[in-house]
Order: sequence, then C-alpha cells, then structure tokens
Amino acid sequence: MNIGDFEKLPDRLPTELLISLFRNVLKEFEDMRLDKKEFLLILAELTDRQIMTYELLEEKTRDDVDVVVERLWNTNSYDDVDVILSIVVNLGLEKSYHKIKESIKEDNIDIIILNEIKETIMEVGDNISNPYYDLERFKPSKNELK
Repeated sequence: MNIGDFEKLPDRLPTELLISLFRNVLKEFEDMRLDKKEFLLILAELTDRQIMTYELLEEKTRDDVDVVVERLWNTNSYDDVDVILSIVVNLGLEKSYHKIKESIKEDNIDIIILNEIKETIMEVGDNISNPYYDLERFKPSKNELK
C-alpha cells in the first residue's frame, strides 16, 4: 500500500483493523519497503483514524510505534517535526515526547522549528500518555449514565 491507499480509507475503522494496519506499516518500514517520508505520512493517516476511536492505540503497537518514531526524530526538517509532533501527541507516545522535550536544549534548531516544538510542549504539558485528557471533563460520570 502507498500513501494514496491510506488517504482513501474511511475516517472510522474498527480497532482491530487499525492495529493490523499500524503493524503492517511498521513491518514495511522495517523491511525498507517504505522510505521515511512515506512512512511518516502513512502513520499520520492512521493516527487520524485512531483518534476517531476515542481510545488509546493498543499498548504493544503503540510502544512499537513509539520506538520507531523516537528514532526518526530530528530537528532539521520542519516537515518531519510537524508530522512527528502530531503523531506523538495524538497517539500519546511517551518516549518520543521525552526526546522531543530534550531536543529543545540543542543550540542549532531553526527558530521556527523550535517555536513549533515549544508550543506543542506547552499545549500538552505532562499529559502525553493520555491524548484524551482534555475531553475527559465532558465524559459523563457513571451516575449520569444511570
């Protein structure tokens, strides 16, 4: 599959299918059948669909994505930074987020990229592990559901 195939997917997909798609894309990247740019764009598409489940991605798959995304983090490309920030925040990738926070200490980051990173860190705060943190205040309590 290529990025066009993923862009055509419906906005909502069953959780099991999403897990399978994430795993397949990780495997294709690992086998070098996808370059970094296409891999990140596909991850972004899958992340958009994962968001629509209103659930965290299954833990093992999320951890595997986290390891790869952390390895790909670089502050030399605005496009990479932009897409990786979105993936990290929306999937709740803790290892990658900590690496991102550490990267602002680098001296040679373009000011536009640095500002994008700092803005994201300010928005997320310490709630990286739960991308739905802000929505929980709207979640009805158990008593309201009765």
